[in-house]
Amino acid sequence: MADLKKQIEEDIKEYQSNFPYITHIAKDDWAFNYWVLDKLFHVDEELIEEKIVDYHDLGIDAYEIHEDTYDVYLIQNKYYSDSTPLNADYVKNDFLLRAINALKNGTYKKSEELQTFFTKHKDHPAFTVHLQLFITNNTPCKAADDYIKDYNLKNPNHRAKIFYLDDIEEKYYAESKQLVKNITVKIESVVKETILNINSEAYKLENVMDARYVFAPIVSVYRIYNDAEKQSYPIFDKNIREYLGNTGINKQIYSTLLDKNERKNFFYYNNGITIICDKMHEINTQNSDPNIPATFDIDNPQIVNGCQTVNSIYEALKNVNLSDLEKDFKDTFVMLKILEINRDDSSENALYEKIVKYNNSQNTIDEKTFIANTDIFIRLQTEFQKKGFLLLIKQSDKHKFSNEYKVITKLKESNNERVLRFGINPIKKASDVFIPLEKFLQVINAFTLGGHTAFTKKSSMLKFGSNEYKNSVEFIKNGTVTIDVLLDLYLLYMRAEQTKKASTDIRTLIPYYLIDAFAKFECSDRDPSLIRKNLKDIASINNLVKLYTAVSILYTVAYNKKHDIEYNIMIKKKVEYDMLESHRDTLEHVL
Repeated sequence: MADLKKQIEEDIKEYQSNFPYITHIAKDDWAFNYWVLDKLFHVDEELIEEKIVDYHDLGIDAYEIHEDTYDVYLIQNKYYSDSTPLNADYVKNDFLLRAINALKNGTYKKSEELQTFFTKHKDHPAFTVHLQLFITNNTPCKAADDYIKDYNLKNPNHRAKIFYLDDIEEKYYAESKQLVKNITVKIESVVKETILNINSEAYKLENVMDARYVFAPIVSVYRIYNDAEKQSYPIFDKNIREYLGNTGINKQIYSTLLDKNERKNFFYYNNGITIICDKMHEINTQNSDPNIPATFDIDNPQIVNGCQTVNSIYEALKNVNLSDLEKDFKDTFVMLKILEINRDDSSENALYEKIVKYNNSQNTIDEKTFIANTDIFIRLQTEFQKKGFLLLIKQSDKHKFSNEYKVITKLKESNNERVLRFGINPIKKASDVFIPLEKFLQVINAFTLGGHTAFTKKSSMLKFGSNEYKNSVEFIKNGTVTIDVLLDLYLLYMRAEQTKKASTDIRTLIPYYLIDAFAKFECSDRDPSLIRKNLKDIASINNLVKLYTAVSILYTVAYNKKHDIEYNIMIKKKVEYDMLESHRDTLEHVL
């Protein structure tokens, strides 16, 4: 916990150093709003300021809109000391009611974009309002938590949640704590006959593992997940956590469970959950609880399929009073497929890995993730490091590389030629050569799809299966795209960022527009084989930067004159290439 608070403080100081021109950035509590949108919601830094709606707005501090999925996030942030308590009345009246009521009534004046989106989509069946409160301590408020539970039950298309510092840490690192290695959980069913026991020895089956199919109450699944959470046991297989994320909630599953009439049909709607364990124990039918006459224990379960189902069950049922769980969900069931595998046996462990892969190969995956185990990014990280640059494929890499390269001599020896060629400021510390994976994929998308995509689709860059993610992977795998090509393209972006920060208006040149125009005009309509040719020496790079700095200025002025739209709105609009090219052609012969 202390480490994350320190990291937040360091990041805030970096914002204050890099963006002194942003109003209120010098105030730590306001800068925490910036941190939340940057690190947790992955909003592009050029767009963050306008999504922080008002410094003293008690209803909403910031917001984020995911138009493609009809989700809106209303965010409150409390930059508290370790002992500052949360006020329950604030949660009840301001966090849960003030802003949402204004939006429902069409009277919210702090953001036209937010009110317009809300009004346009509020009646869509997939429309979901996420009210999220981020607090930088672990001082819980039971009354506030109770208000949240009650609100969620009464408003099924709203999801209110308080993130204390430990919750923020888990969201930040995109991984759960893993403190407990072993756990035994109880599997329950309504009668023994609703457990299909496939015993390979009894059935005289060769090379078939023991398995059980269980008609299980979802309350049982809730208890399994809840117990694992309390004991900090990683219930989801490592690949599922890293590739799918372990916090995604399926809207349809969630709403079905909260619907008193529909929840009894849950078993028919759902594909079930697959669990692999070390051992399944004997079935016990001598239980004292008449509602659960058949149970058995399993050791060290790993959920390898049904991540969304389990998370949705947990999120829905955690809002229900414990005394009401059994009664309210007595007719709600899910199918469990449980397989017993000895992972110390190499052949069985190989089978385990294939089961994980094949059980998830057909999923439609839309949770954000850091894709930390994807081979292609691990390979890039290794190759970039050899050349003196550090690709961050997960949040903890910042700490790892900072500790590994307290002395940066080796990095400087490897990257010196490229740093000089691109006119990058001298490298003084490891963080000077950090390349965040998300930013790296934005640059690729700026080259292949355009600056508009890079600006507005940052939140999709690490979304496994998104067009932006797939486009990046295809580009990296392109036969003409080498490690040097990838680094040169990113260094051009770094040089553009450096130039922008040193400019008098702090906005030109526009880095993604440079990459976009470079791809379209200098690289013959986005041909990656021409990247290195056009970035062969510092003179060529300086000329590009000088040209597109001037082009950015003229384009911004002309765009404003034509549309009466300021810079912050312009960068969210599609690039008008005819206008951009006209200014480029004019200036190319003058500069």
